[in-house]
Amino acid sequence: MRRIRGTAAGITVVAVLLTTGFSAAPNGRAAPHGKEVIRIVTKVPGPYHPQVTAKGAFRAKGYFLRRRASLVFPDGRLAVRRHLTSTTNQAPNLATCWFKARQTGTFRVFYSTGKYRGLRWNGNFTTSIAGRLNKTGPNQCGSKIVVYSAVTFEIGTIP
Repeated sequence: MRRIRGTAAGITVVAVLLTTGFSAAPNGRAAPHGKEVIRIVTKVPGPYHPQVTAKGAFRAKGYFLRRRASLVFPDGRLAVRRHLTSTTNQAPNLATCWFKARQTGTFRVFYSTGKYRGLRWNGNFTTSIAGRLNKTGPNQCGSKIVVYSAVTFEIGTIP
């Protein structure tokens, strides 16, 4: 709820605005709402910024800024906070040094700019990780990651 105070013809006017999860887009249409699926793909070696695809209430392609935990799209940015709830690891295969891991948790979009200004939502995320460690000998793996791929799905509903 937001209060706006002003005067009109010497009379003090106080308007109370009830704010909801919806906002008007710059073109006058209602902001997106409904189920949203965001996919973040990280590859090493690969592009410096992980690629991001959003599908659902809105569609967009962009990239992920790790340092600021921001999803950057041509029409705006979304800032995301994650809370990790579980991690499962599969030990590396000693013959090939390939390993897998999976992380799950919750996320919250707490700030948005541009076309997405005012959007706030939360949901669950899952990250699937696969990679290969360096080989240090027969049936021995080192600790350096040589190849790495992570795919994260953030799924939530925009009110």
